[in-house]
Amino acid sequence: MNEQAKSMIIIADDLTGANDTGVQFARQGMHTEVLLEGTTLSASSDAAIIVIDTNTRASVADKAYRQVQQIAKQARAARFLHYYKKLDSTLRGNIGVELQAILDLHLHDFAFVMPAFPKNGRTTVGGNHLLHGVPLSATEIAKDQKTPVFETVLPELLRKQTGAKVGHIGITDLCQGQAAITASIRQHLAAGCTFISCDAWLEEHFLLAAQAVLEVSDHILWAGSAGLAECLPQLFGWKEKQKPQYPTLVVAGSISAITRDQVTQLLLNDYELIEIDVANYLEQPHLPLPCLEKALALLKQGKNIVLASGYHLQAIERSKAAGAKRSMSAFEVSEVTAKILGETGAAILRQQDVAGVILTGGDTASAVCQALGVTGIRILEEIAPAIPLGKMKTPEGKSFWVITKAGAFGNSDALVKASQKLTTRRLP
Repeated sequence: MNEQAKSMIIIADDLTGANDTGVQFARQGMHTEVLLEGTTLSASSDAAIIVIDTNTRASVADKAYRQVQQIAKQARAARFLHYYKKLDSTLRGNIGVELQAILDLHLHDFAFVMPAFPKNGRTTVGGNHLLHGVPLSATEIAKDQKTPVFETVLPELLRKQTGAKVGHIGITDLCQGQAAITASIRQHLAAGCTFISCDAWLEEHFLLAAQAVLEVSDHILWAGSAGLAECLPQLFGWKEKQKPQYPTLVVAGSISAITRDQVTQLLLNDYELIEIDVANYLEQPHLPLPCLEKALALLKQGKNIVLASGYHLQAIERSKAAGAKRSMSAFEVSEVTAKILGETGAAILRQQDVAGVILTGGDTASAVCQALGVTGIRILEEIAPAIPLGKMKTPEGKSFWVITKAGAFGNSDALVKASQKLTTRRLP
């Protein structure tokens, strides 16, 4: 494991804040653990990123100072190189006090404070911290029962809570770019500032400012919301190694108009259709599985595919006619269709790695599972109303992410969204 990546401690003042900051690193594939209040920090953890919740947002200042400094001392003993103080993006809590508790250990040259979170409507402009464009002092945050915020000019809040000298990077510096920001930071440090706060109303301001900060010092106490934290993996080069990108397999056995519309949407999103001609199979049942080689070839090229029967209405009529010639009922033809889809889908999954499989229609889903020898599905979450994501394992030990959907169910984009879930989900 990258030793540098192991060396960041994040100190938060509440649990949800700890989690929403930690996830910025977990998104990059970094092993991230959140420790609850009262947990002793250990150097033996395998986690790349340790986030600890002190639960001090509503504490009196002296208590918050002591608790945060205790954690910072533990981090020092464990030889963490990088420190991040998670701040509430609406400035609630003992922001300055907790930062001062860490600075008083003399591990850092200064605290760089950037609590904006533009994605969620929290911005800092001209030092004024805004919620959806409104100064915090004019919002409900000022009336918070536990932690009301009365001072919402960021550098003033830090001065009032610490008595320290505070410099601020404002609109002009940000608009002029990295060199101007670096020069401004140096001027503030020369003037004796130990806190430097910074405006941010656009996402790109975080990386821009952070790069400028690193031009000045390697010993920074980083302080902000999840917004600033999000750029740090890129800043420090803690990017996840690129994982293989696998295609997705959809097996659609339902002949409902709803499913047909959903498959059409997949085809508009670069899926390749492979339609099994059931009529041909009924006429020559001893032939190899239809379309298997074609499906495997497309998947190996990275193409997402839909394995279907009955997408074209004439194919349904041909299968019914072929079945009638053999005195088969529509139900019997349907059973044979599910069996073909199940065996073909299972053969594909045994031979080709996929991001996951989407099974539409109960008979089809059951047939694929039976052909694979799967005896159950572990349900994990609901990705849309009554459309679950799960995981299944074959007797040989191969695991698959699986989404099942009833045939005549869901909006027209249901399969597209299901596919997106499989391709964006991080596998444990």
